[in-house]
Order: sequence, then structure tokens, then C-alpha cells
Amino acid sequence: MSPLTSTQQFISPEAWDLLAGDLRLSGREVQCVRQIFADKKEGDIAAELGISPHTIHTHLDRLYHKLGVNSRVELVVRIMARFLELTSRPDSPLPPICGRPCAVRPEGG
Repeated sequence: MSPLTSTQQFISPEAWDLLAGDLRLSGREVQCVRQIFADKKEGDIAAELGISPHTIHTHLDRLYHKLGVNSRVELVVRIMARFLELTSRPDSPLPPICGRPCAVRPEGG
């Protein structure tokens, strides 16, 4: 199973939409993030999206700045942390990943 396929199974299209809105990501930024989750390099992402590698590099620089991260690893951790926060909220339209509502740890706890 490819990384993109397993990511798509773990994070549903609805969850990607919710993450995009919550983190204020554009459609193109979400496309780039999903390709990063699949461990694609800039050149491969560019070919997949039909744009230049320089444009992908620019999108990623802006994305890193927007999310306050400095690397692909930090980007993935930031997205996954927010995904887990969203799925654990009682009012979330997403099902909890643990199969039941999870307790949210209080601030500082």
C-alpha cells in the first residue's frame, strides 16, 4: 500500500476539508500537503499538479510560514496534531479516531 493510499484512508476527504478551513489553507496548499504526506519530493509534486518545481517551492515556503513550521516533519506533525484535536472535540463532525469520544486534556495538564 502506498503512503498516499494509507493517508487517504486515515484522513478522509471530509477531514481534509475541515483541516483546510480550520488552518485557512487554499486548495493548492492542501494538494501540496497531501503530497508531502505521501513523501513526494518537490519535483514529483510539481509533475503531479502540472506546475513548475519553483512554484511548488514557493507554495511550501508560504505554507511553512503560515503554519509556523520549518520542515516537512514539522508540517506533518502540525497537521496531525490539529487533526487529532478536531476529532476529539465533542462537537466535531469527524468521528473520533479511537472509536469513541476521547477526553481532551486540559491546558497545562
